[in-house]
Amino acid sequence: MRATKGRLLAVVAIQVAILAAIPLRQVRARTGGTEITLDTLPVDPRDLLSGHYVILRFKAEEPPPDLVDGAVQLDAPAWLVLERAEPAWRAVAVVRDRPAARPDRVAIRTTFTRGHPDILYAERFYIPEARRAEVDAALAASRGVALVDLRVDGAGNVALVRFRVGGLVLED
Repeated sequence: MRATKGRLLAVVAIQVAILAAIPLRQVRARTGGTEITLDTLPVDPRDLLSGHYVILRFKAEEPPPDLVDGAVQLDAPAWLVLERAEPAWRAVAVVRDRPAARPDRVAIRTTFTRGHPDILYAERFYIPEARRAEVDAALAASRGVALVDLRVDGAGNVALVRFRVGGLVLED
């Protein structure tokens, strides 16, 4: 009986550890990362099953081909290097190996798919139902383009912080 309880506790502990590890990257980025701002491309604010949210696509995810290092392969890990600019940071390179740290740049761990990098864990921003009409109006006025503030930690992990469109600011 005692051995069975020990096994059960071990299984439960492993499951809890797995569940805790899933958001750990975002938590680390949110608490210790560099805050950056990215421009979005036009977005779609609705999903019938999940409710009202904004699917985010970033201009930085579509860098010109000349910024992509020839060693980067499709569906392989890569690093999207962003440089401080106004009003939003801009892509300066997509490289296979993690670049050296610089004060005016961040590197986001990504996967190079469909010919461009995908910024994982920052693709959806859920909108409070009470503010849905306000967000829809702001997105319509801006033609679906907004600014998104993210935090990027030293390991290239990303956490969504806020969504801004016009004068409207929504915190995650």
